Amino acid sequence: MKKLTIRHTILLATTALWLILSLGCKPEKTVENEGHSHSAHGGHEEEVHLLQQQMEVMGIELGQFQYLDLSATVKASGHLELPPQNKASLSAVMRGRVKQINVLEGDYVKKGQTLALLEHPDFIEMQEQYLASGSQLRFLEKEYLRKQQLFGDSISSAKAYEQAESAYRSALAKVNGLKAKLQMLDIDMNTLEQGRFVSDMPVRSLINGYVRSIKINIGMFVRPEQEMFEILDNEHIHLDLMVYANDIDQVKNGQKVIFSLTNATEEVFQGEIFAVGKSFEQEPKAMRVHAEIENKTGNLLPGMYVDARIVVREQKVKALPDDAIVTDGGLPYIFVLKPSSGSHIHQPGEAHDNEGSPHEEHVFRKIEVSTGIKDIGYTEVVPAYNLPDHIKIVTKGAFYLLAEMKKGEGGHGHHH
Repeated sequence: MKKLTIRHTILLATTALWLILSLGCKPEKTVENEGHSHSAHGGHEEEVHLLQQQMEVMGIELGQFQYLDLSATVKASGHLELPPQNKASLSAVMRGRVKQINVLEGDYVKKGQTLALLEHPDFIEMQEQYLASGSQLRFLEKEYLRKQQLFGDSISSAKAYEQAESAYRSALAKVNGLKAKLQMLDIDMNTLEQGRFVSDMPVRSLINGYVRSIKINIGMFVRPEQEMFEILDNEHIHLDLMVYANDIDQVKNGQKVIFSLTNATEEVFQGEIFAVGKSFEQEPKAMRVHAEIENKTGNLLPGMYVDARIVVREQKVKALPDDAIVTDGGLPYIFVLKPSSGSHIHQPGEAHDNEGSPHEEHVFRKIEVSTGIKDIGYTEVVPAYNLPDHIKIVTKGAFYLLAEMKKGEGGHGHHH
């Protein structure tokens, strides 16, 4: 009888423990199980716990759903271009030695700003010639006017008058020619005519823009045909796309364009077509299409190659970067941050406070999704159940979270 009582006692204790576990009660976690996975609800929802410090080491980044036009598009490729009036190649008007350079590559400059100074003896000599020719012109003008008066009074001969007029006209042409040259060299003529010589020839920017390249150095001797600076005004940078012949009928002015840089697909830009070519290019047979860019950044530079999609019929879908989606057991998943975990997630490079944030724990849920169209580095995503638009989603580093979860399933995590 006593043995039966003991067996009943063991059975009751076992039943009670099972009830506790089935109701979701679990022992408090310790430092040892941080970073391991937790599986609940029969495997329909899995979680992974990470410290802020771990997230920064793994390069985990968070974002939100984006609504992009990934369907009903025409594919195109091309590059970023500037109109000719927004590019300037600067050279010297006359030969000289580089005395001073005032800018660095990447600097923003304004039209008329002095970029460099040149010097050469011929520059001084030209000013001397101008002043000397000016004095000679004033003398010849007086002589011409005097002979004109004498000829009018029949005192002087026509030949003497004509000679005086010819000498005056020749001197005037020489002075005007020298003046035009000096003005091209940006000489202040009022200063020069007061007898004050200018020893430096300024090289000035012809447009507002950024210094793309500097092809000179101090002491270098430059000639008039030699390019010294290249200036680009990126404000009017636009897309120069090629659309194949079988798609061109769908393309027209005003349509939206979504594009990314060929070598940096993580950032998406938008634009709008403003011109469609009138003739086909050969090899391959395609037509040139031009589009303005709406969200320009400093990263967009002429010559960069792009992959683009022209939206011929608008149809926005919920999308995430390709790096946000992982495959487990043949099914696609994403990781979302549980709202109750962590008050703030620090993005890479962001300074965080001294309130122990490196040890702050964040909990991420693995959510099954259906995927649709994949384009320009993004994938259409339909979660297995509704998620609010403002929810934080792992957009970079989801693979590491899956690996961390698998590590936990290897024997260190606990499953119920």
